[in-house]
Amino acid sequence: MSSIVIGVAGTHSTGKSTFCRELKAGLELRDIRVETVPSFGALAAQQGIPLLTQHTYESTMWFIDRTLEAEHAARTNAEVVLVDRPVIDAVAYWTAAVEYRGMSITPHELEAIGNLMMNHVPNYTTVLATKLDHTIALGPGRDTDSRFRTAVDTHLHDMGSTPFPRTV
Repeated sequence: MSSIVIGVAGTHSTGKSTFCRELKAGLELRDIRVETVPSFGALAAQQGIPLLTQHTYESTMWFIDRTLEAEHAARTNAEVVLVDRPVIDAVAYWTAAVEYRGMSITPHELEAIGNLMMNHVPNYTTVLATKLDHTIALGPGRDTDSRFRTAVDTHLHDMGSTPFPRTV
């Protein structure tokens, strides 16, 4: 089945999951079969996978693998697939974390992630990106590091103009 695939990306606490829930409900009211690919942050935390400022190349690949598997499964049953945190989102978190820690991305990592993005991005019908608004209060238990949230937002929107992550 050929599905419409919509990715919804953005730094944490910018309304991605809420948007996906509301869009899914609206589409289902029109008898459209919708599957949602969730964020894998809670699962990563349970499994000790590095998150947020501690993202690594390996943890980014873990997120990408989970997302691609779930997207593939969702396409078999749905007319519309909503991806809460598409591949580009994981890459934005990784590049922001590398920058945040003052590290660098190796040429091998950059090439591998860049090729993966180039091969997968065409599978999305569209990718929407939220924009960080620091005036909106964070929910309970959310990471409050404003500098990191801003870095993720910047990297995500920078990637909107180029398919490859920028070197940091």
